[in-house]
Amino acid sequence: MKNNSIPNMKKVSIFYNPDISGVESLVQKIQNDFMKNFDKLDPVPLIVDAENKLIEKNEKMLIDSDLIICVGGDGTVLRLAQSIVDESIPIFGIRMGRLGFLTESTSQEVNQKINSIISGNFYIEERKLVKAEYDQKTFFALNDFVIGRKKLGKTSSIGVWINEMPIAEYRSDAVIVASATGSTGYTLSIGGPVLMPNSESIIIMPLAPHLTPSNPIILPSGDQVVLQVLRDDDAIMIVDGISELNIAKEKQIKISISQSSMLFLRINNSYNFLNRVADRLGWLRKDHTLS
Repeated sequence: MKNNSIPNMKKVSIFYNPDISGVESLVQKIQNDFMKNFDKLDPVPLIVDAENKLIEKNEKMLIDSDLIICVGGDGTVLRLAQSIVDESIPIFGIRMGRLGFLTESTSQEVNQKINSIISGNFYIEERKLVKAEYDQKTFFALNDFVIGRKKLGKTSSIGVWINEMPIAEYRSDAVIVASATGSTGYTLSIGGPVLMPNSESIIIMPLAPHLTPSNPIILPSGDQVVLQVLRDDDAIMIVDGISELNIAKEKQIKISISQSSMLFLRINNSYNFLNRVADRLGWLRKDHTLS
């Protein structure tokens, strides 16, 4: 957690997914209401090129920002994270969908929350990225890496080593390696644990394993996971559910927690991670029997 200083918070970008119903009118409202508070308040739509990457013009607009207001859902935040992975730009998320573990505000709270930002009533939350080294390249994910078959219908055989010690050969649809942030993503949907967002742990979990348990493994910061696709010539690695690359058989993928972080702007006394998870997952009864 950092203090509430964003030096020279003058250029603010509003990154949004134009395919979401109602998002463009909300972006326009933010511009109309708050243009006078910043030197620049520019809308940047999520438009991708033929390689499924954000178009260069819009990416350049983002990386020149002091703050990015991200309007959409967690998927929009993950898209944004891929574009600013090398930058230290805080994200303020506005949720338009049903869920939203990464977003700070609902569309109804926008004016109140942005006024809090302007008055300095906020703090910066850091969330560690997870990195994968493969074929002399490094990839970063806010949520997770998924390694498995390109096509459904057959299992992959994936070997897992932790700190050079062989741990498992999973015959499964895939193996997911997630950060603490990713614990509320793909792994959660298959029964994985929920980690606090400031944790620097890694989760390893097989997806639909054949004749082996699906127990997750949680590793502390500093540990390294190595994966190899052992018996599959048609494997891929998916990064944050967005981009994918082909994985050669028996070629190592080294995954660990990165020293890099993604920054999220949170309003003081407004955002509580566990309360949000409990609400989103329906852990508490609606009649509030607990106090």
